Amino acid sequence: MASFSDTEPYILAYRHDKAEEHKRLDTQHQVIKYAILDGQLIHPTIRRLGALDAIADLGCGTGAWLEDVANTYLDSSSGANRSQATLIGFDINALAFTKTSAAVVQLLEHDCTQDFDAKYTASFDVVNIRGLAFALPRASFVRLIKNAVRLLKPGGYLQWLETESQLWNPYPDSMEISKILGTINAERQDRDLIPDLPSFMLHQLPNAEGMTIINFNLLPGGISRDPTSEGTALDQRFSDTVLESMKLVLESIITRKVPQTLRASEDRAIGTKHDALRTIQELIDFVDSIQESGKLLMGGHFPQLIAQESQE
Repeated sequence: MASFSDTEPYILAYRHDKAEEHKRLDTQHQVIKYAILDGQLIHPTIRRLGALDAIADLGCGTGAWLEDVANTYLDSSSGANRSQATLIGFDINALAFTKTSAAVVQLLEHDCTQDFDAKYTASFDVVNIRGLAFALPRASFVRLIKNAVRLLKPGGYLQWLETESQLWNPYPDSMEISKILGTINAERQDRDLIPDLPSFMLHQLPNAEGMTIINFNLLPGGISRDPTSEGTALDQRFSDTVLESMKLVLESIITRKVPQTLRASEDRAIGTKHDALRTIQELIDFVDSIQESGKLLMGGHFPQLIAQESQE
């Protein structure tokens, strides 16, 4: 059975069994839906050209995206009949699964970097991937993409939306936020996570046999959609979500490095590590102050790629 460990590359693995993390994922889904995707759960190109009878979500978390898809598109004029649809979410962390009100949705425990049961090969019209940048090192991501392609029917679509912390921006500019983002990107590097998601996405898909990229965009999120505005309530929700994510990554660094500090054998090493942890705690406190004051809004751009499997 798949499980989490202290060496897990997923930055927020330390929260995998916490109810508040699962609630955060549900809230994050709603923010992404409206503050980045303008309510479009499935890209218009896919809805216009393809069927929605069978959909898979890899790294599905709580299953919120699939449930929303079921309630939004099934039984609509352009959607599949609910009784005939297959909507399956796969995730390594079954503790995140919530009871969905959409009976057609199935949530299954599976490490998506490992082979799927052969019964799922060439079974899905759409495979969705979203927000795994902080979870998978390069080699694992390559395996996941290959698995995603294998799940697609001929002519099926891969929909892939990612977060890239190097594309997050504070409004107005802030030296403290720049320092936090630098710390986050260094942590990603320490964990062998992919440092440049847009480049990886554009170069990895052409290497997948039979796949053609039909759409790629850097989607603005939150106040980045209109940087000259004073910010809407939705922009504030988006900013709060990004700031909370930043804080959780910083907390994960402390969680990972405190045991190392306790195991250190030299006083000098302990002192240096304590100084580094103290600095990270100061950054966390700064994020808390920004969340309370609302004097700064976070925006950003998010790479989205749509690719199609060959019809043959």
